[in-house]
Amino acid sequence: MANDKQKAYWSEVAGPKWLSLEGAMEARLAPISTAVIAAAALQPGERVLDIGCGAGRTSQEAAQAAGETGYVLGIDIAAPMIEAARAHAGGPKPGIAPLEFALADAQTAHFTPPFDVLISRFGIMFFDDPVAAFANLRASVKPGGRLAFAAWAPLAANPHWQIPLQLVAALTGPGNPGKPHAPGPLAFDDATYVRSLFEAAGWQNIEIRAQTVLLHGASLDDEARIACFMGPAGALLDEKKADAATREAARLAVRQALPGFATPLPDGSLHLPATIHLITASAG
Repeated sequence: MANDKQKAYWSEVAGPKWLSLEGAMEARLAPISTAVIAAAALQPGERVLDIGCGAGRTSQEAAQAAGETGYVLGIDIAAPMIEAARAHAGGPKPGIAPLEFALADAQTAHFTPPFDVLISRFGIMFFDDPVAAFANLRASVKPGGRLAFAAWAPLAANPHWQIPLQLVAALTGPGNPGKPHAPGPLAFDDATYVRSLFEAAGWQNIEIRAQTVLLHGASLDDEARIACFMGPAGALLDEKKADAATREAARLAVRQALPGFATPLPDGSLHLPATIHLITASAG
């Protein structure tokens, strides 16, 4: 079935990893949620579908923007993420749109009645067949409906990933070459390629804008640990089945390098410059 590999990966590997660091990861990515919600320009009373909702934090922001006359459905392919999202959301809240979560694959699931707006913070880069997925999602919005998605820009524009990956590769050797545009965090790093997918799926008024954001790290030590656990550097350590000594050497190398590209803040936390592709489009 479609996306079975990603379903297993996010249910058994990436999802549990994320949830073990959830507080730090959500604080880190909060500026990107804000960027997606702003680009979506949500209005009170709108129906919103959050694709790859993860633990549901962006869905909650959308529910606030849509107001009590709106509706938000967060979907994810991984059961652990949906369970966490439901636990965080709690029950109905005054002044906030009804918020629900469902285990569903956006490439194949059908949603009725249709939605006004689709949003996603990094939930769209993992489809086996992205054209089929985006065509299916276009059928899930009303005529004139719109989308606002965030995907990672190229590695070279994201030193918080690139530099740790280089340091790990120096210790372990490079990873196996991947297939261009294969499902994964950097699948949509080429704006021209991304545009071609949405055009093929029938979307209109497509805009793909590179936007710089400042990620939030709790501390140099925490950020070094996260960099060697999640993202490309963590994936390379896993691929190489790195032992504890190699992982500790990687963490120390990243910890030493961080001040060269991160900005310390008075409270001991730090800002890390990053770049996303902010994608907007409308349905005919």
